[in-house]
Amino acid sequence: MRLILDLTAAILAVSLVGCQTRQASSQTEPKRARQAQGQPVEAELPPPGNPVVGRKPPMPAPVVRADVPEYRVETFASGLVIPWDMAFVSQNRVYVTERPGRVRLIGNGNLQPQPYATVDVLARGEGGLMGIALHPKYPNPRWVYLMYTSRKGGTPRNRISRFTDTGAGLTDEHPLVTGIPAGNIHNGGIIRFGPDGMLYAGTGETGQPELAQDRSSLGGKILRMTPEGRVPPDNPFSGSLVYAYGLRNVQGLAWNPKTGDLWATMHGPTGEFGLYAMDSVFIVPKGGNAGWPRALGVTGLKGVVQPVLFYPGVANPPGRAIFYTGSLMPGLSGNFFFTSLGGEHLERVVLSGPRMVSRIERWWQTGEQEGRYGRLRAIAQGPDGALYISTSNRDGRGVVRPGDDKILRVSPK
Repeated sequence: MRLILDLTAAILAVSLVGCQTRQASSQTEPKRARQAQGQPVEAELPPPGNPVVGRKPPMPAPVVRADVPEYRVETFASGLVIPWDMAFVSQNRVYVTERPGRVRLIGNGNLQPQPYATVDVLARGEGGLMGIALHPKYPNPRWVYLMYTSRKGGTPRNRISRFTDTGAGLTDEHPLVTGIPAGNIHNGGIIRFGPDGMLYAGTGETGQPELAQDRSSLGGKILRMTPEGRVPPDNPFSGSLVYAYGLRNVQGLAWNPKTGDLWATMHGPTGEFGLYAMDSVFIVPKGGNAGWPRALGVTGLKGVVQPVLFYPGVANPPGRAIFYTGSLMPGLSGNFFFTSLGGEHLERVVLSGPRMVSRIERWWQTGEQEGRYGRLRAIAQGPDGALYISTSNRDGRGVVRPGDDKILRVSPK
């Protein structure tokens, strides 16, 4: 009998210690978003200040194609100022965001002289008017979403707002998320609706690398929200918009139409920790940690998402990204594309499996970080199946050519 009593007392003592430990942990980390049940465990990362740099994943050497003779490139629009993103309402109606704060309308192939809408932005450095997305059931409702750097409230912040499209302009702004960190650099800015009907946003860490690992911050993340800006109940971290983290600067999001996987592009370091280049593309799982600023490349670290593409040599900073799904150019079906800003080319990635890259091409690259059309930023597939690509030569980092900035249309010859 005594043995049973002693054993019962020991079990009660252990249980009490466990409860006290859990309570203390909860009190010391009140601001940290708690990980939802069943999600991946915490990543095993080195301490700050000394990133682990891994190897490249299996990927072929890029094939440089200064000329791509099977496709025609023509100017769809010209005279734009840093076109950041675009959204097709129809083949004859395209909205284009300009970083200084204007939404431009291309109607029936003509750039309208007056802005379709003007947004009060803080256009400083890499900040300003950035991403645009239409509600997946547009025109019912006629909601247009914009991500931009705001000067309201004193401290600059990036925000996501919903507007009503009247057919003559954008009105009735409803801010959805207003607390995204902003800076002169690394603002992210891409917004896209996923196949699940949720709105995703890529953000940057604004030059403060450790923000990417802080789940209480919205910087250096991929966010996921309902069309009304609320936290979906199935997000990986309870009560948080954070879908994935550990990202330096996300400007491209695209879903593989065959698998539903989310692919995200990330700009690599430009001198932080003495590192350069190392731009990456990830297949991002729910709740995933891509490792920045503690890990880059394929490291094998537990709990860290490994890149599907990694460029450790020469910088290849990626802009927007898409999977081609049109019928106009069947030879490109299922290919992943991203624009390269500093690399001045369009990167074509051919897949032989969900994660297997069989060929990489660099369209219109004429030299190391030199291309026929200069810096390329936005890319979209039009309703006609053509590719539409914007230049970004007026952003202070490129060589301005006559007619810049332009939107180029790529179609078969």
